[in-house]
Amino acid sequence: MNEVVMKHRNRWGLNWILVVTFVAVLGFVPSFTETVEAQVRPDVRILLDEGINLFQQGKLGEARQSFERALLLDITSEEALNWVDKVGYGELIRVIRTGDDTLSGQMGTLLRLTSLETKRRSMDESAINDVLDTYFGDEDLLERTKLLYRAISDHGVYLLPGLVERLGQPEQKLRVLAIQAITRISDDAVLPLCRCLHASEQGVVMGAVGALQKIGHPAAVPSLRWLAQSTGDPLVKAAANDAADGILPGSSSREAYGLLTDQAHAFSTDGGMLVRTYHDPVVWQVDGGSLNWTAVEGWELNELRAEQFLMDALSLKPGGAAALALHACNQMARWSEYRDVTAVISNQVDAGDADESQISNLRGRELEMEKVRASAFAMSPAVVDAAVEVALTDRRPQAAIELIDTLSYFNKDSGSSDVPASVVRALAYDHRGVRFSAANCVAHMGGGTGFQNSDQVVPNLTEGLAEASRKVALTIFPNQDDALRVGALLARANIEPFNDEDPLRGLERAVSFPKHLIAISSDTGAMPAAELISRLRKDYRTSRTPILVFASDDNFTQAQQVYGDEETGVFVVNRSIDALRLRNDLLVGLLADSDASVGQSVAEKAAVALDVMASPGRAFDLNGCVSGAIRALDDPADAVRIPCCQLLAKLAPQGASDALVRIVAEGDAASVDLRYAALLALGNIHRGAGTSQVAPSVMEVINSAMDTGEVALIQAASRASGLIGN
Repeated sequence: MNEVVMKHRNRWGLNWILVVTFVAVLGFVPSFTETVEAQVRPDVRILLDEGINLFQQGKLGEARQSFERALLLDITSEEALNWVDKVGYGELIRVIRTGDDTLSGQMGTLLRLTSLETKRRSMDESAINDVLDTYFGDEDLLERTKLLYRAISDHGVYLLPGLVERLGQPEQKLRVLAIQAITRISDDAVLPLCRCLHASEQGVVMGAVGALQKIGHPAAVPSLRWLAQSTGDPLVKAAANDAADGILPGSSSREAYGLLTDQAHAFSTDGGMLVRTYHDPVVWQVDGGSLNWTAVEGWELNELRAEQFLMDALSLKPGGAAALALHACNQMARWSEYRDVTAVISNQVDAGDADESQISNLRGRELEMEKVRASAFAMSPAVVDAAVEVALTDRRPQAAIELIDTLSYFNKDSGSSDVPASVVRALAYDHRGVRFSAANCVAHMGGGTGFQNSDQVVPNLTEGLAEASRKVALTIFPNQDDALRVGALLARANIEPFNDEDPLRGLERAVSFPKHLIAISSDTGAMPAAELISRLRKDYRTSRTPILVFASDDNFTQAQQVYGDEETGVFVVNRSIDALRLRNDLLVGLLADSDASVGQSVAEKAAVALDVMASPGRAFDLNGCVSGAIRALDDPADAVRIPCCQLLAKLAPQGASDALVRIVAEGDAASVDLRYAALLALGNIHRGAGTSQVAPSVMEVINSAMDTGEVALIQAASRASGLIGN
């Protein structure tokens, strides 16, 4: 998953307090076109001179503050406008200077431009209480308005619990002021207000309805329709329907279940939805008539926000297939994110790059997250099948993999079960981890009568067999010729490349499945290489993955200066580099310490699955996996080698004999179980050939096993000898 709290803010960070000045002059300046440059006021002159001095010293940030303060004192100062323009607020100044709109219209544009601010909102409870007490007690309209905008700038959404509390008060003035303040918070207030529709106090509910209608965001419609369909109060129902129609005409005739499910789907894939300002990731709830929030991890925010809408949808239609499928997908997504985050933080703690408390907090949630995962297991096969479809469509490969594994448990090793439609689709998916998971599922289910996709199963599993020893690289090259050349360079170093022409899709793939290496072009088209590298480094799953930037001769030096940073693992490589030099001078050292545990796990699953498919009664052509199984015998892990020996014993290819002989010849360097499996495989491969027709090396290792003190090896050697015959 992607970061969901908006940390990349627009470059216009003019403080909300600038808006206060616009409000202050609202009654005095009918239009900016009518302003006339007057003599600069002395206090403004002092601030301008101070800013100019700082600007000449190169202190841009401090200069900006001086010019802003000057502009606050006199919005009509052309000189102040010029300097604010010069230090980075050109877009805002163009808005101010346009004379084709009313002042209120210009202010609206300005508010939209300044809504994504870079500063984090403060949740200081004491300060929030003080500012709200002042706001609701101040009788001066101008001062109250100025205070409100400062408070929104400082505290943002954290003002909402106190504002909602006033919605339930009997005094009309408090309710009106609260609604006015809430509507100024705009989009950020929509989700909290949707939760307020669940409040037990009618005043809070009706106030939330009024505020949502005034804000007018379409995202409020599903919750308003839920309220209309679930309430027994005709007044509340009428108000909710009126508000929904006021936002989207005709929406009061639509079913809430479908609207809520679609809304949940949108939130599950868009972390920036209805997040306009920079604040900690929070989830909103109501308790009676009180609104409160809970800080959550950024990696689970999407799913937690979506779940609130899904629970509303299921309260109206408990058996709703679409909502249940999305619920299962979200639960598995949360689990997979938790697992991946825990693994990454654990590695960082081991390396001394993270505090022990971080991993302790995550491990403390293990039981909670296991229950999240188990809730998906409890779904019916039909729901899980539909959830896989959702995950594939939404490009959530990790969730898809977990859900496909869940499907395989329903008919584990049945041998003749019909393969779900979602798994058939996944066999040809463009994510190799998903394809492998689907093939593994089919291997254990067996494929019922009429299964037409056997030709996709074995290649995907054979590919998985190579995982343990092979390195994998994601390459992002819009130009196909460049992709093929770089792919050939990496292949010479036993690194298999998977290219994506689209940088955004490539970014999704990079963060969704472990990679040993990422190679990109210095020209990545729609998404600049610098932005791509930045986003890769800010995601915990790719923060330490080595990145190679391939540049042409013409711009190699420039690319080295712009992108090269060996301390963070970004290396610039000339596209014309020799393959051996690339391997020996860079890749060997770069990947020497890379973790192979993930690859071994995949290879183990592949070996077991292929062994199961070779069982009697399974109608799969396994000839295509023989060479891969033989190569896998060189893997250091018994969990991979033993199933491969068992597979080769069933397939009995003559070409596997030498590799099996080498295993037995390793002696005590190889485990007894591994040598046992290799001996039985040798016997099956040379069944009935007679000792005279078998290579001397085969009989030598069989006879040497007879002379060991291991009972299991003596038994296996005896059986092999008997199978071969005299």
